[in-house]
Amino acid sequence: MKLSCSTTVCPEYLLPEALQLTKDAGFDSIELFRTWTESSPVHPDWSVRRVREKLDETEITLSGLNIRNITGRKADSDERNLAYNLRQIEWDIHLARALRLSCANTKGGERNDEALEDFIEGVNTLLERVPGFTLNLGNHKGNRLEGLDDYKAVMPEVPERAKILLDTGHLLAAGEDVMALAETFPERIGLVHLRDQIGDKPVPFGDGELPFEPLLKLLLDANYQGYLVVELEHVDWAPLTPATLSAREYVIRILANL
Repeated sequence: MKLSCSTTVCPEYLLPEALQLTKDAGFDSIELFRTWTESSPVHPDWSVRRVREKLDETEITLSGLNIRNITGRKADSDERNLAYNLRQIEWDIHLARALRLSCANTKGGERNDEALEDFIEGVNTLLERVPGFTLNLGNHKGNRLEGLDDYKAVMPEVPERAKILLDTGHLLAAGEDVMALAETFPERIGLVHLRDQIGDKPVPFGDGELPFEPLLKLLLDANYQGYLVVELEHVDWAPLTPATLSAREYVIRILANL
């Protein structure tokens, strides 16, 4: 298992600042977002080539890219239009490939039957169009993929190249059992986002409800080879770099004792 730093800790930082925080906190990998953060690789002041060059200059590996969601709808009008939505996401996939990635992270739409139908069709269509590429399907509170029951409905209907992005923070926020999901689909987990919290409130690693040791032990036993992405949001307990460094060291200590 490898560790990566999520830019959720510094959503207002531009890419150079985010890379410097990542390096100062002891990480050699970073995960970026297509939307939501200022370190996005589609920032108007950056080109794809410049993003690659900056990663190389700082000796930081891009571990993943969170792209737009498979909602089945147009973002500007909320009109149901799966074909339009998939064209946007396919563009994001080719952006990920240009950034030297062979996978990307996505999520779903509203919690209704229509969105479930479009999500399953969308995943199958995208993976057919882009051979050799993997999609990590992430859970999110209030999203089409919120917890275990949703994954039970989706995973049998999509190819093996569709993996699970197990987002511990959103599972806890939704009142879902982190271990139940991990134990049900250990072989389908493609990525893990680690965030500790109590209810909706993120807290320092080890101070919340996340069962770090059982989860990491399960992943180790399942021969999980992917990234553990350290996520911190709304940090108010320490300056950003020390908080991120502390979270990284906490995970390393647990892994060393397994």
